[in-house]
Amino acid sequence: MARCRSKVRTIAFIKKGIYRARLRPAKQAMISHRYKCIFVEVPKTGSTSVRHLLGKPIKPHLNLCETKRLMESYWVVRGGRKNRILEWLYLTLPAERRKERGKQQFESYFKFGFVRNPWDRVVSLYERNEAAQMRQEMTFEKFVHWIQYSSSTCVHSSPHRYQLDWFVDANGKMLADFIGRFERLQEDWATVAKKLGVSEVLPHARANPRARHYTEYYTPETQSIIEEKFKVDIETFNYRFGE
Repeated sequence: MARCRSKVRTIAFIKKGIYRARLRPAKQAMISHRYKCIFVEVPKTGSTSVRHLLGKPIKPHLNLCETKRLMESYWVVRGGRKNRILEWLYLTLPAERRKERGKQQFESYFKFGFVRNPWDRVVSLYERNEAAQMRQEMTFEKFVHWIQYSSSTCVHSSPHRYQLDWFVDANGKMLADFIGRFERLQEDWATVAKKLGVSEVLPHARANPRARHYTEYYTPETQSIIEEKFKVDIETFNYRFGE
């Protein structure tokens, strides 16, 4: 399959295309039937704030590819006795019928998420509240070296290497309609909000300001390590160190 070399230079609605990436299990994907959308929660990209408006994920630890498979197999509406019954009855339908219905639903829903400058995101992973004990035992330099050889970009049960992996299928085909940047979260969320018909003001549900700019954490060596480790994201989303 041909590879698309074009970069996502700005945040805009994405034409379906082919991107080079490895598919790896991701974290959370949220299906909202009320707003007919699917939100991909890449950790440390403002997902908690978005979830505050849209609600909790129907099932955790899913990327878009896995969400598509879920919708092609199961009843994906939750809440109440009626949906519990329908969830059971739905499995009595022929698999092909469920697959076609789920495929149509997946394609009709607006699929979006956000990405973040990889150098900044690694600092955010290191400084996250849940890592307080880890920071007592591991310097940022050691953390970067751990990231260098890890198959995961965060401390979670499901490994995932690139942010791009959350938005593509097993062949690298782009499944998302819109990918915004954390660096201009409010502005890009406003674009999504207009599409969904929800509030354009995104609450800072877990604001965690840092005393230092992310560039101050790096040495030339650690900067180079992250650049090589996340080369796919850096090239695809046109990120630069210091931006």
